[in-house]
Amino acid sequence: MASLPQAVQAPVTLGERVRAARRELGLSQAQLAGEELTKGFISQVEAGLVRPSIRSLQIIAGRLGKGIDYFVGDQPLTASKRAHYHRVAAETAAEHSDWATVRAEAETGLVHAMTRKDRGKLLRLLALAELATNQTESAFEHVAEALTALDVSTDPEDVAKLHYQRGFGYLELGQLVAATESFEKARDLVEQHEIIDPRLRSRILLSLGTTYRRLDRTAKALSTYESALALASRSSEFEVAARSHMGIAASLYDEGDLDGAIGAYERARALLERLTDATLELSVLQSMASVNLDRGKLDLARQLAERCQSRAAAIGDDRMAAVAEMELARAALASGDVEEALATAHHAEQALAAAGDDRQRASALRVIGAAEDARHDTRASDQAYREAIGLVTKIGHQADRSVIATEYAHKLRARGELESAFTYLELARDASAAPPES
Repeated sequence: MASLPQAVQAPVTLGERVRAARRELGLSQAQLAGEELTKGFISQVEAGLVRPSIRSLQIIAGRLGKGIDYFVGDQPLTASKRAHYHRVAAETAAEHSDWATVRAEAETGLVHAMTRKDRGKLLRLLALAELATNQTESAFEHVAEALTALDVSTDPEDVAKLHYQRGFGYLELGQLVAATESFEKARDLVEQHEIIDPRLRSRILLSLGTTYRRLDRTAKALSTYESALALASRSSEFEVAARSHMGIAASLYDEGDLDGAIGAYERARALLERLTDATLELSVLQSMASVNLDRGKLDLARQLAERCQSRAAAIGDDRMAAVAEMELARAALASGDVEEALATAHHAEQALAAAGDDRQRASALRVIGAAEDARHDTRASDQAYREAIGLVTKIGHQADRSVIATEYAHKLRARGELESAFTYLELARDASAAPPES
């Protein structure tokens, strides 16, 4: 039997290539269409009656496991369309936190970007991936370059997102004032340009509330968290609403309203039952354990901490398991079991050091300092307290530094070391003071 002509054997047009790739995988037109497209649309594409948009072609190419170049064949995309394609692919990957793909698509898109606008949008996505993978310095450079490339009058949403990302970069470096200014700039742009996106608006407010709280601007933090909560509730952003309740709880705790804090945490937990975010669930459990410890409800605090530890171990979250263990050490110390508290806190501190969580590690060292003081080992107590104060000073967490320094000052005063006690009380009050050298 004679062979088929070469023109028939090798698919040439876009439609022919879609059909060939689909049949190679054994997919029907309906299966290729999925939920995003329709069987009729796929049929028209294969027949050459319509040409898919970049977004539709991206869906088709991804489902068939082919690169976009395979389908365009000898009808190459313009540079602008290629840049747009890779930007859409990067945005899609960002929705799923696939940062390696975001970076690859953004970098490829930058090769084809012919306009300042295209370049700015791709640089923003590249910076987003870099922030998510702790490449803060590179992210700063790309945010700055993107801001010079974009015009706020035509692309206010992208510019607002860039200031939002810059705020996270500053947070990573512990520069709370600069982070606050960036988040405020993002908020102002959203309001001035009437950007509708409720998700962006609520997340900016949530981040801003967190920086206000860390700067001890509790009243402003509380009002900002409440604004984020109201917006998230209206737009069914349950995760942001849960985080807002957590921020409100933390702010109420800072003001000494422990019952109000517990209520807010309970509302956060109720919302989280509608989500599958284990990270938030663990955070709420740990926070509730901590607040119940401060209320003197040791049995409930232990139950919550043990539940958090068990859940964290089940999903392989070593950091949160160690944080929960630190809360159990606090509970042991509060109940008078000094040796148990010391052993548990030491184990948690080592795990938190390995995880790189300086703030929670400082909390574990605080427990160690108090336990060693109860054992009358003043040298070990001094070492633990001073290391804890050094850690929270390094990350710029003044609220934690004030609490730990005040507690340490009281220990020193009880020992009769009045001069040292006064030094640490001053350190607790003065955010600009440097800790005394050991």
